[in-house]
Amino acid sequence: MKPSLAKVALLALWLGVAGFGGGYAVMQRVRRAIVDERAWLTDEELIETISLATALPGTAGTHVLTMVGLRFAGLRGAIVAASCFLLPSFLLMLVFGATYDRLRDLHALATFLDGMGYATVGVVAAVAVDLGRSALGRRTDWLFAVFAFALLVFHVVGLFIVVFAAAALGAVFFRPTDEAPPRPSFGPQSMRSVLLFVAWPFGTPITLTLFVVFAKIGLATFGGGFAMIPALEREAVHEYGWLSEPAFNDAMVLGQVTPGPVAIAATFIGYRVSGLVGAFVATLAMFGPPFVLAVLAGRSAHLFRERPIVRGALHAIAPSVVGIIGASAVALWRTTVHAPLAGIVAAAACVVLIARRAMSPLVPLGLGGIVTLASRM
Repeated sequence: MKPSLAKVALLALWLGVAGFGGGYAVMQRVRRAIVDERAWLTDEELIETISLATALPGTAGTHVLTMVGLRFAGLRGAIVAASCFLLPSFLLMLVFGATYDRLRDLHALATFLDGMGYATVGVVAAVAVDLGRSALGRRTDWLFAVFAFALLVFHVVGLFIVVFAAAALGAVFFRPTDEAPPRPSFGPQSMRSVLLFVAWPFGTPITLTLFVVFAKIGLATFGGGFAMIPALEREAVHEYGWLSEPAFNDAMVLGQVTPGPVAIAATFIGYRVSGLVGAFVATLAMFGPPFVLAVLAGRSAHLFRERPIVRGALHAIAPSVVGIIGASAVALWRTTVHAPLAGIVAAAACVVLIARRAMSPLVPLGLGGIVTLASRM
């Protein structure tokens, strides 16, 4: 049964509240909510959606919710789903931005956030395992997953090249040959409606600069929020001097502790630069242009899904996503785990979520923070 716009909004809002871990970590909650609990999509349909989301610049979690909203409630559903998903993290980052000068001196809070960061590594690894159970059924699926994982872990090529190569190989070798492709139609009115979402009435030099900087980062970065960190640091710290290095590091930690994507740190940076208007402009710029691409991709997927070349590409991208998520867990391990306790917390979070698939990631994330805090008292 097709869900109503209200049900899509409530689910997106709940995931925005409960989707701690950001990026690929939220996929676990999305899968359980949409596939297991509500049966809105099948595993195969969700993996297809995740595959498309991964191939786009921006944050995969937001793209998935956008496409789900688009599928069930059109453009309004896409806007509502993306907005509701980001709203809790946006509000939380506003609070962090307004109280940062007092929060930064709280050692206990910083330690708790460190522990949640350790557990996030395990959450992302568990997502790879969870999706792999349904996406890796054939020997060729494992081959694509392993190659994607290896290419990214050993820094042979970037994420965009991995996705593009998988799609190209799938389009050539796995496309069905016995089906006639449908003729798509995508009117200019749909394009104009989508572009209205990123129209913005801000004219001051600083807000214009914020919009240009964050839109450029949002459109040019593949791999989600964590992949955006180097570009954010270069612009916010070194190019414009909006934040000091310690403040930028704190912004990244705060971005990880919010239930939404790490890229929501744009809200914090925008607030520190130009108050509420700066926070709104930075957030809109970071997520607005990629949202447009997600809507266009979602519409194209619906129109072209039966095209043999597209089906072949998605056939190869789906298992590659498992390898990509696994590589993300390794990347997080490298940058986050620097002590035995951190490794234990990360491994325990992964094992627990694999063993207890119905458990919310909030449990290991919270326990990771508590254990880390207790160990340093």
